[in-house]
Amino acid sequence: MVGGEGKIKDVCEDCNNRVLSELDSYGKRLLTDSGLFVQNYTRQDLTLQYDYSLLLRWLLKISFNSSRTDGAHSHLFERYIPFIRGLASPPSRFQVAPLVYLARPEVVGFSQIGADSFARLSQGASRLNPFIVRICYGAVPGEQDYVLRLNIFGPAVFYLLIFREGILPGHAASAIRRLTKLMPGIAELSPKRKLVEVHSGQKTWLDLYEHQVARTSALNQGG
Repeated sequence: MVGGEGKIKDVCEDCNNRVLSELDSYGKRLLTDSGLFVQNYTRQDLTLQYDYSLLLRWLLKISFNSSRTDGAHSHLFERYIPFIRGLASPPSRFQVAPLVYLARPEVVGFSQIGADSFARLSQGASRLNPFIVRICYGAVPGEQDYVLRLNIFGPAVFYLLIFREGILPGHAASAIRRLTKLMPGIAELSPKRKLVEVHSGQKTWLDLYEHQVARTSALNQGG
């Protein structure tokens, strides 16, 4: 866990202050306009209006930054640097596939987390979906065709499937279908659309953070 915001200093001042800053501004507008940028998101649906190219550039950018701080997967992003900078067309669906999932709110009182902790976060609401940011990587058992990166903003989880080079389009499409069956409610983002409506899936934000919470608890207890 990083107690602050990591800083990447290997880009030029012009890129950092103009191109990449514009991407971060777009990401902030996206979260704000969609209603996600709140302390507690209690709705169980999400209407996301998006510009596919800008959204994918932003997700790749922040995932690339994260991968360079944790030392994992950074080489996978290098071929997409021109796209991130706005100098190339978006990668195809069988190169990078972005999807979005909406976590259900946790019902206060149905968790082993102390009631006081929930009350402070939910501010008295009966359901809790706090705005926590986590940029990380995951894995789907048995999947070898892609690396999975996760960008989590409150209840919204943006999945990036970064496929291995040379994969056939049909195999990539099959991998996407397997993930949609594994995560009911997940929606693929498409360059042909500008809006997607997502309904909360079976997992709550706490389900998604189960291993992180357990690890943090052990560290706080000196385990």
